[in-house]
Amino acid sequence: MNESLAATLGELQAQIYWLHDAEEFTELASAAATIYMKLDYTQQQAETAGKLISEAYQLADDAANAQKADDFDKEIQFYHQIKNKLIQVETILGYQTSIAIHQMKWWMYFRHRQKLQILLHLFLQHFKAVGLINFLTALKLTYFLMEIGRVHKSRDIETTKDNAIKYWTELLKIKPPQYPYLG
Repeated sequence: MNESLAATLGELQAQIYWLHDAEEFTELASAAATIYMKLDYTQQQAETAGKLISEAYQLADDAANAQKADDFDKEIQFYHQIKNKLIQVETILGYQTSIAIHQMKWWMYFRHRQKLQILLHLFLQHFKAVGLINFLTALKLTYFLMEIGRVHKSRDIETTKDNAIKYWTELLKIKPPQYPYLG
């Protein structure tokens, strides 16, 4: 396992959260693309995935605004668009198992502060990607991503990076055929 790669991926992942907060979506797309290039996807695959991930983040903001306006139908429309963007990412990356719906759902439940639902869909996103043989890894990845979200909310960039590096360190140990991370 390459510790340097895990550190680079963790730093890029943490950077994505801050770029999202700053609404720097072009840079967010670039950071996401860099993650996939580092994971040995082609430049075209990586750039297209990065662009779609950036668009999904923008739609998540639109969904949050619809939620604040109490427009449930509009909010759900945005989440369906997010799911479709993330499914496109899966397709471009050649993933066999659909994890996009679980990422979309934990994003939605995160905004609605439904912790058990967040945990369930975070776990399913990882479990579906890494499989039963890596059940414990799926649990650890779920924990690290929960910690990333929790610490990010408190605006602690260093601890966010540390948790993201732990996430990638754990994930790269098993060399999965597909990655549960979609941005």
